[in-house]
Amino acid sequence: MDTSLLDLSTLQRRKRSAILDGAKAVFLSEGFGLATMDDVAAAAGVGKQTVYRHFKSKEALFVGLVSWMCAEVGGVLASAQDQQSDGSPEAALRELGEMLAQILITPDYLRLYRAIVAEAERLPELGQVFHENGAKVVRAYAAKILRQRFDESTAALRAATFVQLVLGDAYLELSIGFAVPDVEARFAMQIDEAVAAALR
Repeated sequence: MDTSLLDLSTLQRRKRSAILDGAKAVFLSEGFGLATMDDVAAAAGVGKQTVYRHFKSKEALFVGLVSWMCAEVGGVLASAQDQQSDGSPEAALRELGEMLAQILITPDYLRLYRAIVAEAERLPELGQVFHENGAKVVRAYAAKILRQRFDESTAALRAATFVQLVLGDAYLELSIGFAVPDVEARFAMQIDEAVAAALR
């Protein structure tokens, strides 16, 4: 293959990555409504037309950002599962719950979730992308662990319950801007309950 084509492809990937980094900085600090493509271009260090070559609209860029950030979480979880020893389902679920809580309560992911909720009614594709690349992926990891004990449909049902119990009220409170005292202890209790309920 022509090396100039490879170089061009690499350059385009780098520009796309820079645009998404810029979009992350802008959307998560300003929110979707106040963010502009000019702001994203400036944060990415590219021209506005370059942003539009990769994403046809602000809405498309936001959907792309959600997909990209969900993929980051999926990559972390996949890597952890690959490195996991053949431990018990209890240990594997606990590790998954702890990782999920640690990632999703970081400021960037809390801001992303708030922005998704705020725009999902107006941008139905956004909710679908978040569900398919975020929530559904996490539940699939939990279901894979639970299939060591249960049939496929039972594992899927318990996986959904597991994720909801891991996040629980503490995540809801953080999502709507409440300060959660002893947040680590709260999540530890929720994870204990989630593991126990999933394997009961």
